[in-house]
Amino acid sequence: MIQKGTTVYISDNSGARLAKCIHVYNKKIATIGDYILVSIKTYNPEKKIKKGELHLALIIRTKKEFFYGSAFFSFSDNAAVLVNRKYLPLGSRLFGPSLKHVRFINRKVFLMLDSTI
Repeated sequence: MIQKGTTVYISDNSGARLAKCIHVYNKKIATIGDYILVSIKTYNPEKKIKKGELHLALIIRTKKEFFYGSAFFSFSDNAAVLVNRKYLPLGSRLFGPSLKHVRFINRKVFLMLDSTI
């Protein structure tokens, strides 16, 4: 569960490392598959991303346990992937685990939110 003020790790190769959530779209608390607005806190100086920039992010991991399929799952960190205004990822690689219903296929985001999975 991500809300305003939560720090999230950026788990792609866009250049950002740590970001802070400043807005959650359409809800008060965001979960996996939701979009948030983040401010970059730490970054890799060799990339284009700089500190203080605002970016859209898609949440791919949360610490809070959730029901998926027929079991409860939880991850060890809160993580997101930076996307642009057309919802395409800024990085070309994803690091760490992510769920099957949040997929990047041909640089497009497919959210398969089927409860029968």
